[in-house]
Amino acid sequence: MTETDGRGDLSRRSFIRATSGSAAAAAGAGTVSAQEENGDESDGGGTETLTVGPGGENVFEPANLSIAPGTTVEFVWDSDTHNMVVESGPDEWEGHQPIESAGFSYEHTFEEEGTYEYICEPHVAAGMEGTLSVEEGAGSGGGGAASATPTIPDSAMSLAVGTMGAMVSTIALAYFFIKYGGYDEELE
Repeated sequence: MTETDGRGDLSRRSFIRATSGSAAAAAGAGTVSAQEENGDESDGGGTETLTVGPGGENVFEPANLSIAPGTTVEFVWDSDTHNMVVESGPDEWEGHQPIESAGFSYEHTFEEEGTYEYICEPHVAAGMEGTLSVEEGAGSGGGGAASATPTIPDSAMSLAVGTMGAMVSTIALAYFFIKYGGYDEELE
């Protein structure tokens, strides 16, 4: 049942309740959607993704990756003119010497424990270097990742910012209607 102010118009209190409830429901639905979309990306520790040059930046993302032996790493080029040259580490992996462009990707399964240090030759002066550690109990599937820092996916962060913007604008609109809206004394 809707509250009216005697003239058939929706009251301010009813309007505020409706908009607040709508904003809360939208925020809840968006959060659940983001959790379903991003929730199980690294279960089992089978595959990790390392982005080369994300967003045109001269970096590896993540720059430091710890994985368990037997984990496959997919290397994905997100911008042009990058390669991966191993500076030190076990002989199992030789990196990827040819310079590649955006859209290129390849995979390697790391079996041998050790620390692999690598660089991008065209951008080493800009600090484009990374480290990949292969050790028992490391990574998301090893169960011993106590030192791993959780990260928030970009889509979840965008959703949070959008939700906060919607909530703030709803509150601002409600304030505007409470302060200036609706009631006209000439009609009585």
